[in-house]
Amino acid sequence: MISSRFNRLPALALTVLCGALLPGLAHAATPQPGNVFKDCKDCPELVVLPAGTFTMGTPDDEVGREPDEGPLHEVTFAKPFAMSRFQITAAEWDSYVRQAGVKIADGDTRPGRECIASKPRYPQGPRQPAVCMDMDDIKAYVAWLSKKTGQTYQMVSEAQREYAARAGSSGPFPFPFDEGKGYSIAEHANTYGPADGYSYSSPAGSYPPNAFGVYDMHGNVYERVADCYHENYLGAPADGSAWVEPGCEVYQIRGNDWGEAPVFSRSGNRNNIYPQTRGDWIGFRVVRDL
Repeated sequence: MISSRFNRLPALALTVLCGALLPGLAHAATPQPGNVFKDCKDCPELVVLPAGTFTMGTPDDEVGREPDEGPLHEVTFAKPFAMSRFQITAAEWDSYVRQAGVKIADGDTRPGRECIASKPRYPQGPRQPAVCMDMDDIKAYVAWLSKKTGQTYQMVSEAQREYAARAGSSGPFPFPFDEGKGYSIAEHANTYGPADGYSYSSPAGSYPPNAFGVYDMHGNVYERVADCYHENYLGAPADGSAWVEPGCEVYQIRGNDWGEAPVFSRSGNRNNIYPQTRGDWIGFRVVRDL
């Protein structure tokens, strides 16, 4: 009769082997800041942002600061999360509209600025940001994306948006002003005026990314975020989550667009919008749990 201790050798060897391999496998499965990935062919390209703490808001002496940008307060992201590297593109939005079979309402009746079936009047290529959707349209897209991929997608919170825009910096921008041109950021963002090379939205990736690997955080189109409008940060969440209440009538927006002055592009600048407003100047991003 063969001793039972020899029968246990294969199991023992397997245990040792797993013990040697699993730490490496676990490490490989851990999302690393800066990693870029997509969950499907037509899904937005995501980049992993690190866990960390940052100071949200604008110091009193920053040029252009408004009262709603304070008080300064610390926000901590306990875990990494993924954010779309670019504003959701026209190609990604068109794919959603086609696959989901949804109809996007028209909006904005200003001559030359009309939104018709989620399309602006200016030329829009597939890599330019999607525009002309309202808050409900965005929520429907996020729900569709989550169902399609089996992952948890969400609208970006205001804190996540500022954290990503600052990318470890503390001044008005994470890059220098254009040399010899005063308050100009045309080398880094698409804002008001032809100096940046565009008279309307620019294709994703036309300007350098920031230190977190995210693009167009300071121009191109404004971005809706999930937070309700608040006149300051008193009572704001410290964990980076969206600050919302039932029956929210006005929402925050972040960034800047191709038709506004660069002072509105500052990392801490805030603006707001009605949920039903549509425009050729505003789009959005998404975040995904890891």
